[in-house]
Amino acid sequence: MKKLHLCIALWILTTGFCVGQKKKADSYSEYKSRSSQSSVAELLRNAEMAKSSNAAQALDYVQEALGMSLAQGDILNEARCYLLLGEINEQITEWTLALENYNKAFQRLAVRFSASPEYSKTLRGMGSTYLKVGNYEQALSYFQQALQLKTSALEKAELQVSVSEVYYQQGNYQQALAATEAIAVNQKTGDEILLGKIQNQKAKIYARLKEVDKANDFYQSSQLNMRASGAAAPARDEALKQTKEEISGALREQKRFDEDISLRNQAIDYNLESNNLNEVSKDKIELSKSLVAKGETTQAIQQLQEAATLADSIQNSKDEASAYLTLATLYEKNNRPSEALKAYQKYSRAITRQAEQTEASQQERAEILRKQKEIESLSNEVIAGQRAEQTLLQQQQLTIYGLLVLIAIILVTSYFIYKSAQASRRANQLLALKSLRGQMNPHFIFNALNSVNQFISQNDERAANKYLSEFSRLMRLVLENSQEDFISLQKEEEIISLYVKLEHYRFRDKFEYSITIDETLNKEAIQLPPMLIQPYIENAVWHGLRYKEEKGKLELAFHQHNNLLQVIITDNGIGRQKSAQLKTANQKKHSSTGLKNIEERLQILNTVYKTQYTVAIEDLQADSGTRVVISIPVTT
Repeated sequence: MKKLHLCIALWILTTGFCVGQKKKADSYSEYKSRSSQSSVAELLRNAEMAKSSNAAQALDYVQEALGMSLAQGDILNEARCYLLLGEINEQITEWTLALENYNKAFQRLAVRFSASPEYSKTLRGMGSTYLKVGNYEQALSYFQQALQLKTSALEKAELQVSVSEVYYQQGNYQQALAATEAIAVNQKTGDEILLGKIQNQKAKIYARLKEVDKANDFYQSSQLNMRASGAAAPARDEALKQTKEEISGALREQKRFDEDISLRNQAIDYNLESNNLNEVSKDKIELSKSLVAKGETTQAIQQLQEAATLADSIQNSKDEASAYLTLATLYEKNNRPSEALKAYQKYSRAITRQAEQTEASQQERAEILRKQKEIESLSNEVIAGQRAEQTLLQQQQLTIYGLLVLIAIILVTSYFIYKSAQASRRANQLLALKSLRGQMNPHFIFNALNSVNQFISQNDERAANKYLSEFSRLMRLVLENSQEDFISLQKEEEIISLYVKLEHYRFRDKFEYSITIDETLNKEAIQLPPMLIQPYIENAVWHGLRYKEEKGKLELAFHQHNNLLQVIITDNGIGRQKSAQLKTANQKKHSSTGLKNIEERLQILNTVYKTQYTVAIEDLQADSGTRVVISIPVTT
């Protein structure tokens, strides 16, 4: 009976194996049949045209081309597909994937197609990617390998510029100059693009060497040659922008502000002509800094206002936020609190929009990476299909062997599916965590700005200025750390102390406070999530102590219990029950939203980092206040 059961099991598995192999063979045959209807070369041309403007669509073309190339066994076209994938990954700054795909192209080209243009292009792509990730030794190696190939004089000259860039990034400026001097360019041949690149490279190097006049001369010549040549606008403008920033930095360092202003105005005029409005807004922000340095505050304010308006019109929230923050700081320094407040409010709205745009961009990026995984899966499927077709032609005696292969494939596939799902789930959780953290900052900033507004409405300009100065410092600390998953207890103490000081400044007749930190705690080593404690302090002040008739007390205590950092927030306010009775519907909504965000953050933190963050809220007797105990796993 046992043998019968075993035979039945083997028959079921064997049947499943054959069906599975047939499906894989069908997938392989499907791509094989498509190759007669579509041209791989045409698909690759379409992908090349789409990669700069629509990476997701380009990946669709590459997926189709790769499937057909694999089905045909066309190694050269397989390599072309992987080369294009590497370029797309490099374009979206996915360096690891870029190197993986360049390496796949390299492996297919190195033996049989080392004289092909694709091989040289692959070496340059690998060198470029290693340069961008700071692996200068590898970058130099691949550029030098490409230089050994039989390529045109123009390509060799381009590679020499790349070699110069490696030395430049390493800080070997004399070697970088020597590399550019080794390039023989006949200015009468019409190679203005190459000549412009060489001049631009020299300009960057001389700027780093603080020889600003030489740098500017080469920069001006580079602009003329590159713009006259009709070089591709994005690459050309990016190269010129980098050099402009180097020269600008050197001019400011030497306090040659008039020349820096002239340089920025020249760039603004050109970018307006070429409709590069994003760069115009950036230049206006930088221009304002030199104007401030010269004491021309009015002109600086005008440039910042124009930059903010322009950035808003083109939905560039990042530059809009930068312009308003710089403007607010300038108003603040010039004792114009009302205008500073308005600028901070606009800045707050801009960073909210920026967070939304960042989230949308991350979703687009996630979609591109999903397509990339589909292509990897396709490659595995087609290769498996080829093998399946061969397996179906073999003798029946190989059934048991095939069964073992099937089991191995199932185990390996299950493992990779599990790992992929786990990685995707972790990525989504981290994205949600970042989104929740981002929601806290605008809410926190708006509350603080309302405090400033109250001082101004009470005609207490001195108090407003003092509060605004402290708030500005606090906001910078919060924003500096808002992108970090964890910060030190030392930094959190600084933020919390400043925040409580501001709340006390506003409600000084409502409560006194104390902050106690166990001296044995290693404040630099202990790490905790930012903006985790502040909402509970805010609740204690705004919903407990603020409504208390007599003066209350707020106590914050930090101490370590076993492997937990315990933060205890105690107030002797009116208590949660009475506070709930006094709240308006809008207040209840905002309060619950803030605490809900904290709860969601704690759940995600516990899931992602396998930790046990907990919060316990206790009502003290006779409606005499609330105690919150936050338990944080000690990580160093």
